[in-house]
Amino acid sequence: MFNEFARYEDDFKAWCQNGYPTDFPDTYRYIDFLSDPTNDQVPRKDTLWRHQWEAFLRVIYSYEVLGKQTIGEHGLLLNIVTGGGKTAVIAAIVAWLRISHGVQRFLLLCPNLIVRDRLDDDFDKGKVFKVRDLLPDWSNVRPVDFDLTTLGGGKSSGWPSLLGASIVLGNIHQFYQSNMAGKTNLSAMMNGPDFALFNDEAHNSPAEEYTATLQAIEKKVLLRIDTTATPDRADGKAPDSDMIYEYNVNDALADVLIATPVVYQPDIKTVELTYTDALTGVTKRVEEIDWEEVDRKGLTATQWVTDDKPMRQQMAIALKRLQEQEMRAKGRYQPILFVVAVCKKDAEKAANTLSKVFKVNTLLVTEDSPEEDRKKARELGRQQKTKTPYKAVVSVLMLREGWDVPEVGIILLLRKFTSKVYGQQVIGRGLRRVRGKGMSPDEPQICAVVDHPKLEHYWLWDIFNCKIRSSVTTEQMFDEVEDLPQPPPRQEISRPDFVIDVPKEIEGLIDNGEFEVTQIGVAQPVENWAEVLASLEYSRETVEITGVEIRSVISEELAGMKWKTIHSAPDLPKNGDIGVEVTDDTMREAIKSRVLEIAEELCVKAGYAAGFRGEVYSALMQHIRGKFLDGVSLGLADRRGLDYAWKMLDQVTAKVAAIPGLVGGIIEYANK
Repeated sequence: MFNEFARYEDDFKAWCQNGYPTDFPDTYRYIDFLSDPTNDQVPRKDTLWRHQWEAFLRVIYSYEVLGKQTIGEHGLLLNIVTGGGKTAVIAAIVAWLRISHGVQRFLLLCPNLIVRDRLDDDFDKGKVFKVRDLLPDWSNVRPVDFDLTTLGGGKSSGWPSLLGASIVLGNIHQFYQSNMAGKTNLSAMMNGPDFALFNDEAHNSPAEEYTATLQAIEKKVLLRIDTTATPDRADGKAPDSDMIYEYNVNDALADVLIATPVVYQPDIKTVELTYTDALTGVTKRVEEIDWEEVDRKGLTATQWVTDDKPMRQQMAIALKRLQEQEMRAKGRYQPILFVVAVCKKDAEKAANTLSKVFKVNTLLVTEDSPEEDRKKARELGRQQKTKTPYKAVVSVLMLREGWDVPEVGIILLLRKFTSKVYGQQVIGRGLRRVRGKGMSPDEPQICAVVDHPKLEHYWLWDIFNCKIRSSVTTEQMFDEVEDLPQPPPRQEISRPDFVIDVPKEIEGLIDNGEFEVTQIGVAQPVENWAEVLASLEYSRETVEITGVEIRSVISEELAGMKWKTIHSAPDLPKNGDIGVEVTDDTMREAIKSRVLEIAEELCVKAGYAAGFRGEVYSALMQHIRGKFLDGVSLGLADRRGLDYAWKMLDQVTAKVAAIPGLVGGIIEYANK
C-alpha cells in the first residue's frame, strides 16, 4: 500500500523543527505537554513511544496543516506492527481532539469480540489516559470525562446510553442496516453530534456492508483514523483511507520493541508410509522411502502436520522450545505454546494429543467453545498466576488480531496459510514482548515458530526477511545473548522530493510498454456435468504417514543477520500410541468445512469467482453422498461412512479439477 504522506515528509520535518506552528493554540500546548522537557522533538518518558509520537504528529499535520482536501478525504491510515501500541496512539488522538478541537464524541469500531474486549479494558474508566499520562492539568479534562459505552458488553442501554456516552465502542456488525439493532445503533449515532471515528484493524473491511456502513456515517465524521498491522486486505485490496505512517516489523526489531521470530523446521531423513483401505481400515502394505522421494506419492501438505506421527513430532519440537522459553522466563512468567489448526476436528485432535499424550495443560478455543473458555483465552496471561496454568492453547483462527497475550512465546503451525493477511496476523500473536516486574526493556526475547517445510511458508518468512547462515552448531540450545544478532537498521526516506505520485486508479499496475495480449483458453462448460461427475471412480487405497525419521531440527532467525542452528531431534513420549477420540459431529462439521474450501478452490482454479462456491458445494456433497455414504445424508451417516468420506476428499478434489469444464458446467447449468 502506497504511503500517501511520503511526498510531504520534508515539509513535515520542517514544521516540527519550527516548533509545530498551528492555528490552534491548544494543539501546540498539548504537543508541548507530551514533549520531553529538554527536547521538544521527542516524546516525554512514559507517555508515547517514539514511533507512536511520530504517528500522532503526522495525524495532526494531516488534519490541521494539509487538510482533508489534500489528504485523508476518506480517512487516515496508520500501519503499525503488532505490539506497536496502536491503542495508545488512538488515546492520544482522542485527547488532542477533545482538548484542541472540542470533539465530544468518539466511535471506536472493531471487527470481533476479542478486539472489542481489549479496547474495553483499555478505555474503561479512562485507564489508558491515566497509564500513559495523556491529560494535562491545564486542560481541565479528566479520565472520567471519557465515559465509555460498549455495545454488547453489558454497558449500553439503547439510545440514551449511545447519545450520552463520550466513547462508543462496538463491533462493526452492530451498525449494519441489515438488522434492527444495527439500524437503531446507527440511527443513534447519526442523530447525535458529529464525531471522530476510529476503525481498528481496518484490514477487516472487504465486506460490502462494512464499506456501506463506513460510507453511511462519513458525513457525520470529523476525522476518521484507520489502524492496522496488515493494510492489504484478505481480498487483495486496500482500505479507502490514505496511509500516512508505516512502522513495520523491521522498524520494531530495530527499536527492540518486539520479540525476534525464529523458525524451527525438521530436517527429515526417511518417511514410513502405510497404505490402508479407506473403507475397511485394513492395512495393505508399509513402505519406507527417502525424504527426497515423497513428492511422487502425492501426499497433501496438511498430512505432514495432521497425521498422527508427524503431528506428534512437530509437537515434540514445539514443547522442547517451550522448555527453553521457560528457562529464559526464570519463573517471572509462564510462556505459552499457541497451536493453530485449520478446522475444529484437527484442533480437537491437537488439544487431546497435547493433554493425553504429552500431559500438557491445554485450552481449546473454537467457534463452539463456551464463553467461559473464550474468556480464559482473552485473560490467558492472568491465568498463568494460578496453581495449574495453561501451557498451551489450541485455536482455529479464532485468536488472531486483538488477542494480545505477551506470554505467547511458541507458535506451532498445524495448517497451511495462503493468505498473507492471516499468516502475518498469526505470527503477530507472538511478537509482543513480555513487560513487567523484573523484565528489562532491553532484554532479548524471541518468538519460536515451529513450521514444516512441506507447508511451503517461505513467502511468509520472506515478509520477515528470513536469513540463513552456513555455519552450524550441534546439540546447542539457542542463546538469545550470543546468537541473537544486532537489530537491523531502520529504513528512512532520504529524498522525499523524489517520491512520484501514483494515481489510485493505476496503483499496483506495471506497464513495461506495448505488449501482446495472449488469449487465455477457458474450458467449455460441460453441460452434462452430472453424468460426468457420477462417472468418476476412486481407489480405496489411502496413504498415511506413520513414521518419520528426523535427522535434526533447523532453526532460522528472521529479520536479522545470516545464521542457522541445528538441534537434535526430539524424543516422542513412550505412550505415543494413546488414541485420540474425535466425535461423529466433529467429523461431520470437518467434512462440510473442507468441502466448502474445496468448492472455493475449484471455482478459482476454473476461472470463476469464489462466490459461486455454493453451487459447487451442493454438487460435491451430493456426489460424496452417493459415492461414499451409501446414499444417506451426512447427518445420518455412520462413523464408518464419515471416516471413509473424509479420507477420500483429496481424491475428489484432484479428479474433479482434472476434467476441463466440469466445474464450469456445475456453475453454468446446475440450476437450469
